[in-house]
Amino acid sequence: MRARLMGVLAVVSFVLLAALVIPFLDSVSDTRTQGLQLARNASLDRFAGLAGQAAASGDYSGVQLEASRHEELYDEAVLITNASGQVMVSTGGMSMSSPGVGAVAELAARDLPQLTIDTLRPWTAARTLIAAPVGSPQESAGAVVLAVDAGSAIGDVRRSWAIICAAAVAAQLLLLFMASKAARWVIRPVGQLEDAVVELGRSGGWNQSLEASGPPELRRLARAVEVMGATVQRSIDVQRQMVADSSHQLRNPLASLRLRVDALDPSSPGITHVQHDLTRLEDVLAGLLKLAAIESRIIDGLRTPTTATCLVEAVLQEEVDTWQPTADGITLELHTVPGLVALADEHDLGQLVGVLLDNAIKYAGPGATVVVSSNRVDDGIVVQMSDDGPGIPAADLPVATQRFWRGGVTSTLGTGLGLAIADQTAVAIGGTLTLSPTHPHGLTATLHLPEATC
Repeated sequence: MRARLMGVLAVVSFVLLAALVIPFLDSVSDTRTQGLQLARNASLDRFAGLAGQAAASGDYSGVQLEASRHEELYDEAVLITNASGQVMVSTGGMSMSSPGVGAVAELAARDLPQLTIDTLRPWTAARTLIAAPVGSPQESAGAVVLAVDAGSAIGDVRRSWAIICAAAVAAQLLLLFMASKAARWVIRPVGQLEDAVVELGRSGGWNQSLEASGPPELRRLARAVEVMGATVQRSIDVQRQMVADSSHQLRNPLASLRLRVDALDPSSPGITHVQHDLTRLEDVLAGLLKLAAIESRIIDGLRTPTTATCLVEAVLQEEVDTWQPTADGITLELHTVPGLVALADEHDLGQLVGVLLDNAIKYAGPGATVVVSSNRVDDGIVVQMSDDGPGIPAADLPVATQRFWRGGVTSTLGTGLGLAIADQTAVAIGGTLTLSPTHPHGLTATLHLPEATC
């Protein structure tokens, strides 16, 4: 954003300077041109008057002497013709055959003087011709041609232009410097706001105060964002604390209730259903506590990324061996690529794989096959758990990781927190969990993990 703003300011400042400098350069050129033209036209008129007197007397020696002195002083050749077009005075080797001389002399003899000097620019030619008639319009006595040397005047123009352009460049650099400071003054708080909002969205935490700088509008916006971030942080903290406190506070009454239920006569009517519901309630509370702990770790982990590593093959083998005895009637298969090292804690990855295996074993059904595999991809490591059970409808996959989602399950199995815990655990260890259907039927849980670099 700063580069784009600087680009716009640079173009605007360049256009404004050009609009000021170009007329100034033209004014310098016009002024110097007019001064040279007035001086040379005066010289031309003087030579025309001398030539008229010489034509009347027939003696051009005086004119020749004046022309020679003019050449010595200004290094400018002079040519004078009589009424018949014959060259009477010539200095500097100028003749009627010299480039352009014959044409301007003929026009001047016809009372068409050539008095204009083109505007002097740094690239203008140093030599130019001007001419005036000798005598009166009624009786032409010839023409005077002056080869004007504009070298000195062009040098003055170049020096003036160089000074003006150097001043313009200095002004442009000064404007760019001031624009850079102004852009930084405006953009810096915007960048801080962006970083703060990105951090809030990434970690859900707000632990910074924004610097009050920039225009008043941005300062007010920074204060509003700071209040919003603190409010969001408080809301998240209160929600997390409420879940944790409620779960903890309920554990003691549940423990007391469990003791009382266990003390009842097992043959009492409905005691089995009470024990089952009590077990499920204990599982729900345990799941909520686990979720609260994981969400707290997510905030801390995003602020301080982990540097722990683990061998994926060993973790998967250990979890498969652990869950194999409970997989009654279910086949567990393990296909791993050796040597894969994930950027994750071994205990955390084991817990996550255990939750996914528990979910697969619980819902795949007897006779199903659960395949656990790992592989390396371009941007990390992929761990997959695929089963050929009933699976989850494709329309329900996006919400399957939400808390207490149980889809079309009508049995009392599970708490609806297993996939939610797995999804949050994946985030806590720096990975992502994706659910997809297994063809022709079943569910595939894909865990994408960052790979540790040597």
